[in-house]
Amino acid sequence: MGKPVRGVLKWSVLVALVTAALIPLFDATLVPDVGLLPDQGASWYLWKLPDPTWITRLSVWMPYLIHQLVVWYLIYRLNASRKRSDGSLSKWNWWLLGVSAVAVVAHFAQTALFYDGLAQDVPIWSSQYSVIFMLVMILIMKNRWRGLFFGRKVPLPKDGVRLTSMSHTYYIAWAAIYTFWFHPVVSEWAHVVGFFYMFLLFIQLSLARTRIHTNKYWTLALEILVMFHGASVAFYTQQSIIWTMFLTGFMTIFIVTQIYGLGLPKWSIRLASAAYLLLCLGLYTFYPSGTFSTERLGQIYQVSFIPVTEYGLVFVTAAALWAVSLLPPVKNRLHPNAD
Repeated sequence: MGKPVRGVLKWSVLVALVTAALIPLFDATLVPDVGLLPDQGASWYLWKLPDPTWITRLSVWMPYLIHQLVVWYLIYRLNASRKRSDGSLSKWNWWLLGVSAVAVVAHFAQTALFYDGLAQDVPIWSSQYSVIFMLVMILIMKNRWRGLFFGRKVPLPKDGVRLTSMSHTYYIAWAAIYTFWFHPVVSEWAHVVGFFYMFLLFIQLSLARTRIHTNKYWTLALEILVMFHGASVAFYTQQSIIWTMFLTGFMTIFIVTQIYGLGLPKWSIRLASAAYLLLCLGLYTFYPSGTFSTERLGQIYQVSFIPVTEYGLVFVTAAALWAVSLLPPVKNRLHPNAD
């Protein structure tokens, strides 16, 4: 990492952490007390007004759209500048950081005044799957140097991978900003962790075309934080042991794929794999009763749900983007010097 960018990263992460830590105080003092409707199941989002108006809807949709379009424009200008991926920051990087900071302040104010997020008008799965496809795109791009299964690369359509690389910044900007405005800024533990993660994604977007943007430790941290976020959301909102599925599912992806991007010696990977197996067996035999349970062991197949979904989507997404790459305008963009 270049020293100037490293300093910006450290200070940005510190500000993100402090901002997230202040959410409970903000919620307790400035957010209106809303009489939420009863929970109606897994597809129901609890934190939304029972009687929204066009004003409350406009209060979130307008800043969201402005935030989204401005960030897309800044990403376009940064890419058009053809800045080298080095240790320096261009004015477009600084603009992205500044716009992100303004958007965070604006969302805090919008929650205090109107409460509602985008969740009032869109299904809860739209936010969830936006992040899932972000993770899938990262798996596609990193297959080239860390592989997909135990360090082994899988053959994916080359133009599908090229289109993923070309479009991923715009997509991740949408996924992060959409999810950020989906939720009101409230102090539920899952929200606090989620907002902190969104802040980190804003930092990552703002540092595009710098060495940090592709630093293996920083990018891996962003990938595996989803494991803790997903598990914490399930733990605090589902009131069940389903959180173990999220923890072990994302941990499976770490052991099968992500750990191989660190360049670790084989013995350390084997040690981590053994610890992972022991943890899975412990959670699916002795938790939550504290005694061995064959019934609980019979649920260990749940470990496969998340990795099977993500790995399946890797092939589906790469194939779909390859099909898109066959369109003449896209093909010309991918291969500008082709006859």
